[in-house]
Amino acid sequence: MTFEKRKEGTKLFVSLAGRLDTLSAPILSDALAEEKDYADIEFDFAALEYLSSSGLRLLFSCRKALGGKEHVVVKNVNDVIMEIFRVTGFDKQIEIQ
Repeated sequence: MTFEKRKEGTKLFVSLAGRLDTLSAPILSDALAEEKDYADIEFDFAALEYLSSSGLRLLFSCRKALGGKEHVVVKNVNDVIMEIFRVTGFDKQIEIQ
């Protein structure tokens, strides 16, 4: 997995490519922990091919740390990952655009 992050004001934007899985989720988690003073996070999944339960846990941790689902947005979700969100009920836990 590769990722790019940028911050605008109190919003952190993270673009992901490849696989967010057991190996890459801790790397992304550490990178997000390095960021300070953001109240909202927006993930761009346009180039993400795979999402494992570790990736779901990371998203849920962001939601919890930021105080609710309105603070975490996921955009450009492909059909396979959207089905994972639906089956797990995660589509009701975060905002998907």
